[in-house]
Amino acid sequence: MNNLIRGGAVALGITLGSAPGLAETWTPSPEPPFWSQTRQTLQTSGKLSEGPWMFMEALDSPNLKAGEYLSDPARTAAGVEFDAALLMQRQGKQTWEVRELRMRALCNQKRLQRSNSPGQWLDYVGREDTSDKVAWICALPTPG
Repeated sequence: MNNLIRGGAVALGITLGSAPGLAETWTPSPEPPFWSQTRQTLQTSGKLSEGPWMFMEALDSPNLKAGEYLSDPARTAAGVEFDAALLMQRQGKQTWEVRELRMRALCNQKRLQRSNSPGQWLDYVGREDTSDKVAWICALPTPG
C-alpha cells in the first residue's frame, strides 16, 4: 500500500510539475474529453469522490496515464489548502487507480506540501514550474 501511495505521489509530482509554462501565465488547459469521461466514470463508480474537480494537467507515457485534479481550495494562514486527485492507469492494466490527497500551496514560499495519514505536512516533490502552479493556486478565488 505504501508503494502505491508513493507511486501516486511520484506520478502526481510529475503531472503537477512537468509541463512547461511561462512564469506568471501558467493556467491549466481545458479538460480534454478523454479525461472528462474518465473522471465522470470514476465518480459514478465511487472510486473518485464527487465534487467540482478542476483539471490541472495530464501525463500520457507508454508506462502510465495520469491525470491530476484539484478541488475545494480554501485559504488558510499558510496559503491555500485543497483536495488533489490523481487518476492513474498503468501500462497493461484495464483498471484505474485513484489517489486523493489533502495538499496545500505555501504561497509565500512557492512550494507544495501534502498531508500524510497522521496529519503532518510533508514537502512535495517539485519541478521547475512548481512555483508557477503555486502562484496560480494561490490566486484562485475561494469561498468565504
